[in-house]
Amino acid sequence: MSKLLLGSVIFAAMALQGCANTTHTINIEPKTFIADQQYSNQHQIHYSVKPFSVNKIGNIKTGIGEKATIVVGNNVRSALEASLSSKLADYGFQSNQGSLPATLFMIELSNLSYTTRTIALKTEATLIADIKATVVKGDQTYSANFKSEKIDQYGTLPDREVVEEEINQLLGKTIDRAFHDKKLIALLSY
Repeated sequence: MSKLLLGSVIFAAMALQGCANTTHTINIEPKTFIADQQYSNQHQIHYSVKPFSVNKIGNIKTGIGEKATIVVGNNVRSALEASLSSKLADYGFQSNQGSLPATLFMIELSNLSYTTRTIALKTEATLIADIKATVVKGDQTYSANFKSEKIDQYGTLPDREVVEEEINQLLGKTIDRAFHDKKLIALLSY
């Protein structure tokens, strides 16, 4: 009886292989987190985001053969600029107020990826967000990298909305980490 049941499960898994080949088109909209401190700035802050030219950020392949390609459907640079503007305001920075010369604040998304590996019938997904933040104030330049990683496990192909939510939460947390860098905040503040 158990051999029959095992054979049925194996047959069902083999029959499902290749059934789902899809594309998850996601929009990048980093989740914002509540600012835990308030600051002020003496100089204007001009911020910019370097273009992110990667359109395909990963593939999902489950243990039962479902597949999905993850592609970005919106302009990442615009989404990150909006997020950065919001984050500066949340922390009390008023980018257009203050004296000149302005402090320059640049963000570069150097890696955003979603990779999977199969362990028996389980799928392990690794999400990575890596940004570089640079502040230039007069003759001082400060750069720091902020990397976040999250590992999830699941049995079947996750919905597009789930993948989008996970990526945007991770990216939001990574940007938030930059705002907890004391040296970066100090340069933005004075």
